[in-house]
Amino acid sequence: MEKTLKLYYEDIHKTDFSAKVLDCINLADGTFEIILDQTAFFPEEGGQKADSGRITASRNEDSPMEILDVQIRDDIIYHKTAAGLPAGTVVTGQVNWQKRFDFMQQHTGEHLLSGLVHTYYGFRNVGFHLGEEEVTLDFDGILTLEQLRVLEQEVNRAIALNLPVLIRYPSNEELACLEYRSKIEILGAVRIVEIPGYDVCACCAPHVDFTGQIGLLKVTGVQKHRGGVRINILCGTRALQDYTQKQNSVSSISVQLSAKPEMIADAVARLKEENLRQKNRMIALQQQFLQLQLSQVPVEQEDVVLFFDDLDTPAMRDTVNTLCETHPGYCAVFTGNDTDGYQYILGSLHQNCREAAALLSEKLGAKGGGSERMVQGRLKASREKIRALNLQTPMD
Repeated sequence: MEKTLKLYYEDIHKTDFSAKVLDCINLADGTFEIILDQTAFFPEEGGQKADSGRITASRNEDSPMEILDVQIRDDIIYHKTAAGLPAGTVVTGQVNWQKRFDFMQQHTGEHLLSGLVHTYYGFRNVGFHLGEEEVTLDFDGILTLEQLRVLEQEVNRAIALNLPVLIRYPSNEELACLEYRSKIEILGAVRIVEIPGYDVCACCAPHVDFTGQIGLLKVTGVQKHRGGVRINILCGTRALQDYTQKQNSVSSISVQLSAKPEMIADAVARLKEENLRQKNRMIALQQQFLQLQLSQVPVEQEDVVLFFDDLDTPAMRDTVNTLCETHPGYCAVFTGNDTDGYQYILGSLHQNCREAAALLSEKLGAKGGGSERMVQGRLKASREKIRALNLQTPMD
């Protein structure tokens, strides 16, 4: 096992290796877990997802097997595959270097930021997740986006310095005198990752050799989380891809708003204000239209059913409430069309609206509910069929 640990922890550039199958376990879901006498695949550990890649049996070089997952339990590393291999089979393995290097960029960038947070604010990194799309860091104290922007600049200065990333296993005596970050109590040999002047941390994962290989680090988000904060970061290629995507979005918005990229925030604010003015104007016109419609309903009419092509829910409810004040029967408003169906609200101050809802459900398949005074729902039927139902009180 010592050879295995040394192989995947230290020699991060060794992506091709030879090994022998020690055991193969058939799982209940039809997949297999293969145990090798040595491996270059890093297992899921410490918040970081496992390496990917493939292994190929020497007797069947044309049929490589994808590594679906890699786990470590009780110091034994299990390689999950879709097919099994008998014990004693000699295999060659190939780690997906692109994914490995991407993860190394993200993880080493995390060390720089977490080290600076600890140095300047004394906060501990109490959670870390490194997946294929997102990287999150949890700290046990509050940091603002403005504070993180300052730290972000400091991290990128450290990246530009191209500092060495040092890996060592201190003796127990050395470890007792060493100040280092660690989220958990560690039994046995402690692997220390040090970036001189920035971070000293116990960590098991692969890292880049020099900080310059990180490329850059960008803080993309921060939110309060369990009494502290959760921070989103992107490093290297991921950060560049994120910038490119956002630049494309900004360019598209800039063209649509006829505004320079640096002015689109102001342009969006003006557009939002204009939309609000238009919305208020539409509400006023809608109210005038509804008042006109209501004025044409005979006062002596007990039951009132009105149809509209497009009416929002608050306006529907207000209309029904207004009708109920002067009409003792059922007052209903339907909005929509025969193709897409109708939303409805039905109310009454004197009749049981649930009885009307039951009739709509029985005859027209309406879905909805409510109280004796008011019900609402949706149905798929033509306006003609709704009128033919003849909602009247008392109902037979």
